[in-house]
Amino acid sequence: MYTTSGGAAVDIQLRGLLADLCFLDEREGDLDSTHEVIRRYGKLGVVGPFAAMFGNEGNYVAEVASVWAEQFHRLGYLQVDRVLDARAWDQLITGLAECFDGKDVRRSEVEATFGPPSLVADRRVLCYAPTDGSGWVFVDCYTEWTNRYVTGSGRYEGERDNDPLVRSVRHPTQSFEAGLILTLYGKVLRWGPGWWQQQPSGLTEEQQAIAVQLRRIEAADPSQALKSPRGHPRRASDI
Repeated sequence: MYTTSGGAAVDIQLRGLLADLCFLDEREGDLDSTHEVIRRYGKLGVVGPFAAMFGNEGNYVAEVASVWAEQFHRLGYLQVDRVLDARAWDQLITGLAECFDGKDVRRSEVEATFGPPSLVADRRVLCYAPTDGSGWVFVDCYTEWTNRYVTGSGRYEGERDNDPLVRSVRHPTQSFEAGLILTLYGKVLRWGPGWWQQQPSGLTEEQQAIAVQLRRIEAADPSQALKSPRGHPRRASDI
C-alpha cells in the first residue's frame, strides 16, 4: 500500500480495506472488537496519539500500519513469519520495562534478546505476536537523517543509521499511554534534553526537588507555557 499523505491516510485506507474484506466474507460482526481496540487511540484515529507524543512533523505510516496489521492478523487476513509460544512471550512481556524504560537500545539488541519479529512494518517497527492472540508488542525504531558534507564534492549527502535506536515500545493495555514505554532516546525526542524535569521518576530526592523548582519557573514564564522543549503540544500531565 502506498500513500503520500502519511499515517492519517494509511489509517483510513486500512480501516476501509478491513471493512470491505469483512463485508465480502459476511463477517461484519467481527469488526466490533476491532473498533473497540481502535477507539483507544482517540477521535483523531490511530495517528492521533503518535502526533501528540512526538509532534506533527512525523508521518507515522509504520506505526499506524503496525496497529492495523495486528487486526488483520487476528481476523485471519494476514500471515506473519513467526508467532511466539508461551515461554518466549512471557520472556518478552515481563522484561519490557527493565529492558527499555529510560535506556538506549538498538534494533540489533532487540532481535538478539527476543529473536526475530513476527512482522516488520516499513523496515523499522518490529511486531511481536503471541500464539494466543492476546495482543502484539511493537518496538518502534527511529532514525533521524543527518547531512554530512562530502569533501571535494561541493555537496552534502544524507546519512542514516543502519542499526537504529528504539524510540518506544507499545504493549497491549486499555489505553495508548498506559501501554507506552519510552527509551532514553524516546524521552529526549518527546521532551528534549531536559526530559527529566517532566519525568522525575527514578531520580534522587535532590534531583526531584530541582525538577519541581524548574517546572515552577517554566510554568511562571508565559513564553514557555504552551510548548514543550521540542515544540510539542504540552498536556496538563506534563506539569
